[in-house]
Amino acid sequence: MPFLKPGEGRTMFQQDGQPWPAEGMDAPDTLFVRRRLRDLDLVEAEPPAEEPPPSDPPASDPLPTELQTEEPATGKGKGAK
Repeated sequence: MPFLKPGEGRTMFQQDGQPWPAEGMDAPDTLFVRRRLRDLDLVEAEPPAEEPPPSDPPASDPLPTELQTEEPATGKGKGAK
């Protein structure tokens, strides 16, 4: 499947009537798509680079300084009996 996006200055709709994403999408090899390519309604494009999933920080790392509190919670604050 080629990765296609609308041609310069064009708004395209998929065969089912849904808008074609401006950033592009994988397109099926159909007569509809081949006609859009021929008419330059769709053009081949590079797929966006996939970002690797964020890795979880190791459990031994301390909390960032903005998340650390000055005093440890003891449960004996306001409203405690």
